Amino acid sequence: MDTKTKYIGVVLLSALIVACEAVAIEGALNIADLDLFLVSALPPIVGGLILMSFYPRGTVEFATGLGRRGWPFMLAMCVFVSAGVILWFDSVGRIGASKEAILGGGSTEVLFVVVVSAVFLSERLTRLEAVGSVLIIVGVFLVLVNPDVMELTIGFGEVEAILSSLCLGISVVMTTALLKDHALTPLSGWELLLGGGMVLVFGLAAGDIVWPDSQGWLLLLVLGAFPAFGLLTYNAGLPKIGASLTSVLFAFTGIMTVGVQLVILWFFPDASIMLPQSVALAVLGGAVAFAGVYMLNRRPGR
Repeated sequence: MDTKTKYIGVVLLSALIVACEAVAIEGALNIADLDLFLVSALPPIVGGLILMSFYPRGTVEFATGLGRRGWPFMLAMCVFVSAGVILWFDSVGRIGASKEAILGGGSTEVLFVVVVSAVFLSERLTRLEAVGSVLIIVGVFLVLVNPDVMELTIGFGEVEAILSSLCLGISVVMTTALLKDHALTPLSGWELLLGGGMVLVFGLAAGDIVWPDSQGWLLLLVLGAFPAFGLLTYNAGLPKIGASLTSVLFAFTGIMTVGVQLVILWFFPDASIMLPQSVALAVLGGAVAFAGVYMLNRRPGR
């Protein structure tokens, strides 16, 4: 097996891990009835600690190397991350993991990244990228449309998915700026830890947290493995096959999420898992949005 084929498999594994994470979150919220703030906060904290334990020296060097100017920027980025995560998880609980994955991270997040990069990094869109943006919008339309009455179904959960993509898209652009001077893995560890910590503090301040039993705590700790290993496998492909191909392959997350849900429902028909109103249209929308993502990443060096 050549190197390129090997790392294509690694990145697809990353997409599968995130797809499983989304379905696990849906189960934690709707089946185990865990608190939204705890599900949004503790797994990222655990994942951040896992990454930090892999590179303790780099973690310390990153913290000391940020300085007075770097830390405010880092904290602002983590605010967008924490807001995006809360919106993401709550959206999963409302509209299901598959619809959120296709509507959010699989399509619109890439579109927001391109737009924000054009504004703040002075990157101009090519014609091909403009066509890709239109395809993403068409794909989102196909995910949202109700085939029974042929009208858009846009509720609070759908809005949350789009806003989540906006927040996470902004954080991606800010992360790109930080990566010019800092190592990726320590940055990712701190990002997970601080983002989860902010969510936990907000939940405690709001007084809305409902503490789980021992099984709930165990589930929260297990969920922490998803962000850690999902990030590691994603990052492994970047230097080997390039950022463009990596991001295009990762766009399969949305369709993979539908597949994971269908597999679970095959074995557990009574599981409280929400599929899109039309699985066929959702998969078609995900495929169209994926084509748009591919075009957005055709530009060299994107």
